[in-house]
This record gives sequence, C-alpha cells and structure tokens, in this order.
Amino acid sequence: MKINIRQKLLMFAFIIIAGNVLIGYGVYNTNKKLIESEQLVQHAESVIYKLGYILSLGKDIESASRGYVITNDSSFLNPLFTAEKIVFSNIEQLRQLIHDNTIQIQRVDSIRFYMQKRLDFSLRQIEIRSNQGLTAAIEYASTNYGKISFDHLRRISTDIEKDEALLLNQRKHSNQQIVSAFNWISGIMYFLITVTTVLLFIVTGKNLLQTKKKEIRAGELIIANKELAFQNKEKEDRAKELIIANEELAYQNKEKENRAAELIIANEELVFQNQEKENRAKELIIANEELAYQNKEKENRAAELILANEELVFQNEEKENRAEELIVAYKELIFQNQEKEKRAEELIIADKELAFQNEEKGKRAAELVIVNKELVFQNEEKEKQEAANKELEAFSYSVSHDLRAPLRHIGGFVDLLIKNNSKQLDEKGIRYLKIISESSHEMGNLIDALLTFSRLSRTELLKIRINSKNMVTQVLKSFSEEMAGRDVEIKLSELPDAIGDETLIHQVWENLISNALKYSRNKEKATIAIGSVLMDNKTVFSIRDNGAGFDMKYADKLFGVFQRMHKAAEFEGIGIGLANVNRIIVRHGGKCWAESEVGNGATFFFSLPNEEVVSRSGQP
Repeated sequence: MKINIRQKLLMFAFIIIAGNVLIGYGVYNTNKKLIESEQLVQHAESVIYKLGYILSLGKDIESASRGYVITNDSSFLNPLFTAEKIVFSNIEQLRQLIHDNTIQIQRVDSIRFYMQKRLDFSLRQIEIRSNQGLTAAIEYASTNYGKISFDHLRRISTDIEKDEALLLNQRKHSNQQIVSAFNWISGIMYFLITVTTVLLFIVTGKNLLQTKKKEIRAGELIIANKELAFQNKEKEDRAKELIIANEELAYQNKEKENRAAELIIANEELVFQNQEKENRAKELIIANEELAYQNKEKENRAAELILANEELVFQNEEKENRAEELIVAYKELIFQNQEKEKRAEELIIADKELAFQNEEKGKRAAELVIVNKELVFQNEEKEKQEAANKELEAFSYSVSHDLRAPLRHIGGFVDLLIKNNSKQLDEKGIRYLKIISESSHEMGNLIDALLTFSRLSRTELLKIRINSKNMVTQVLKSFSEEMAGRDVEIKLSELPDAIGDETLIHQVWENLISNALKYSRNKEKATIAIGSVLMDNKTVFSIRDNGAGFDMKYADKLFGVFQRMHKAAEFEGIGIGLANVNRIIVRHGGKCWAESEVGNGATFFFSLPNEEVVSRSGQP
C-alpha cells in the first residue's frame, strides 16, 4: 500500500507530538521524584536534629543534678525541671518521624527507657543531697548508674544517627541517578526529534520535486494536444478536398453518360470504371465514417484532456495550499523546537542549581555538625568552670568563717597586752604589738570583704524597676561629708530606669562613685560625670572622673579579687569593690569594662539588659 504525502506528514507530526509528550512526562516524573527525594533528605536531617536536641536535654539533666549536688543551690535545678517537661514529648516526636522504620522505633523506645532511668537517678541523687547531705549524694553518684544509662543513650543515638546518615547519602545518590537518567533520556529524545525533522525535510523536498515533474509532464501533454488539434484540422481539410473530388467525379460521370452515345466502347470501359469508382466510393464512405468516428473519439479525448487539465490545475492549487500549510507547520515546528531547546537549557540550569543547592546543604550539614561538637565542648568546659567556681566560692566561704575565730583571739590578746602589760615592753615591742593589731584588723576586713563577695553569688535576685537618677542622687548625698571641703563638680545627665535588684545595684553605684571620689581627691578640682546610652537592646551606664587613672595594659586584672592598680600608701582599700561590682552586673546579664589613661582619669562602664520586671529569680 502506497503512503501519500499527507499520511507521511501526519505520521511525522504524530511522532513529534509523541516525543514532546514523552519529554514532558519525563520532566514531570523526574521533578516529582526529586521533590520526594528532597522531602526524604529533609526528613533525615530533622531526625538527626531532633536526636541531638534530646541528647542536649539529657546533658541538661545530668549537669543540673551535679550542680545542685555540689552547691545545694536550687537554682541549678531549673534546667532539669525544664528538660523533664519536654524531653519525653520530643522523644515521641522523634518516634513519629521514624514510624516507618521498625528497628529505629525500637531504638527510640530504648532511648525513652534509658532517659527515664537517667532522670530517676538524677531525682534520687537530688533527694539524697537534700535529705542526707553531700557525702551520701557523692557515694550514690559513684555507683555510675547514671553514667551507664547515659552511655547507653549515646550509643543508641550514635546508631540512629549512623543509619539516618546512611539513608541521607543513599537518597542523595538516588537524586544524582535520577538526574543523570533524565539527561540521557532527554538527549535521546532530542536526537530522535531532530532525525524526524530531517526526514520531514527530505519527504517535503521529494514531494516538491514530484510536483515539478508533474507540471513538466502537463506542459508536454498540452503541446501534444495542440499537435493533435493541428492533425485533426489537416484531416478536415483533406475531407473537404475529397468532397470536391466527389462532386467533380459526379460531373465527369454526367459528361461520360452524355458521351456514352458517342462512345459505346468507352461505355463499357466507363461501366467498368464506374463499378471501380463505386467500390472506391464505398471504401471512401467507410473511410469517412471511420474518420468521423476518429474525430468523435478525438473530441471525447479532447474533452477528457480538458477535464484532466482542470483537475491538474485543481490539484496544483491544492498542492500549493498544502505547501503553504506545510511551510506554516514547518515554521511552527521550528518555533516549537526552539522553545524546547530553551526549556531544555532552563532544565539543565535548574539541574545544575539543584546540584549546587544539594552541595551547599551538604556543606551546611557538615558545618552544623562541627558547630554542634564545638557547642558541646564549650558547654562541657562551661560546666567544669562553673563547678570549679562553685567549689572555690564554697572554699572561700568556709575559710573565711574558719579564720574569724583565730583573728579575734589575736586581736583580743594583743589589745589586752597593750592595755595591761605596756609598761613591761619597750617602745619597739609596743610598736610591734600595734602592727600586729592593725594587721589583724586589716585581715578581718579582708575576710569580711571575701564573705561579702562569696554571698553575692548565692544571694537571690529580686528584680524591680529602679529609678536610676533618684538612686544616684541618694548615693551622692551619702558622700556629702567626704565631699565637704573639696571642689567637686558633679555632672549628672538624665538616666533611664533599669531592671534589677535594688540593693545590689545601689551597691554598684556606691562602689563606683566612691572610687571616683577617692582617686580624684588629689586634683584641685575634681570632675565626675555620670551618664548613659542605649546600645544593642541594653542600657550602658558610665561614670567618668579626672583622677589618677591607671595603665590599660593591666585592665584585664581590674575586676579581679584583691587586685589593686595603686599602692596602699597612695590610696586605701583592699581591692574587692570592683570585683563585687563585676559579679553583680554579670548576675544581672550585663558586663563591666573601663577606659583610662594614667594621670587623666578613668571611665567605668556597666550594661544592664532592657528586660521586663521579674518578681523573683535565681541566677540568670
């Protein structure tokens, strides 16, 4: 069966449409698989994040119980109670995330079991510390039940994290395979469409050549028709000549009849000739009939030729119309191919962007793991430092109390010796006793200061809104006797309200103003400026004087305990005031620092957060 050009064009159009449908379906299916795979990747990342958060809550429980056991300070239990409220709900959320993995669900159930054991151990340890004391709590902690439970937690968490990391890598590899397969299929389909388009060009060209050949044959047929018409005309002319000859023959017969009488011999010959002529006439009649039949056939053929020519003209017009339609379809096909190329380029760019995003997610995940490890290390170091500070404070408090009785004995007996036995001692002995008495009093002052410093870390904060300007005005009035007889200029700017413990903040202002008055007393005119500024959601207060100042290379020791920037002979003091200021401000969530130049005074700064009033709180 021969296939015409229209059927070929329809077949090629169907192939192109089918290729477009396949490519579109491939794009849709690939994007769907990529979205599903991306959701699975995000699911694995959520499981790893939730697992790390649960471990951090376990560490909060462990560190809070240890802090309470060491210090007997109930403020350490706040993280434990917070973790107790939310840890099991987070474990349930983790279980929901991995509900389709039986092995992981068993591991999460083990985490819940060991987390409960660790929490029960911590609560029991706290109960022993409250009822039986530190020694019993340490003995209970030495059983290592809590450590064993937490080691199981870490091991199970590591197994879950390894499985999730393996799934994460497998899903990322699946993404890459999907993208690679789609690229291959798209390339093959693009090649097939290109081959189909080339074949369409070839078929169209062949059809144009055939149409051209048909036009040439039609021209030859027209020439043949013209030649046939010329031959018919020649035959008609010959028929006319034959009729004239017949008329002439009839005239001659009439003449011969007239001459018959004259020529008898000629009659016989004439009869014979007439018979011959009659035979020829019959043949001529038959020839004329045959000629008429041929003319009729020629006329029929001419009519058929005219119809064929009209049909050929119609076919040529149809072919021209189809050629124009084919040109329009070809231009539309070129436009569609260009659009497909643009879409393919956009898809390639999207694939590259997706690969880049996956790579960035991998980098961010690695950075997040590093940050988490660093955060765990910092938390462990912070816990160790806080425990050491608590132990140091407890030791300082204990030592301060233990030293009070010997100092009172030394001071009391020295005073009795001076009072009752001064006559038995020479002047040098009395001077020695006075030095011992003054040193014991100074040691007592140091112990009092140390006790005050130690109490600052355990005193419960009562935060209220404080009128800063009124408080500073009251502190300045309390130093009116010290400022009497001195030329002191006080520059007090507008100060915003602050949130804090009123007694402790009052002590901060008292220490800082006292230092400003003390270190500027050698100036003929002392100038003290007090101001504030808002910075990063905090209020920064400052107090500046034009006193002795200090060397900034020792600024890191300025807020330490018993650290002095000047000799005792120049300025009195024991070096505990700024340490107290720093501890109070740190407990309020702020910080202290100073700027100075030797001989040109110093400026002390401290910041307080702009927070809402809290009725009662422990350490921030």
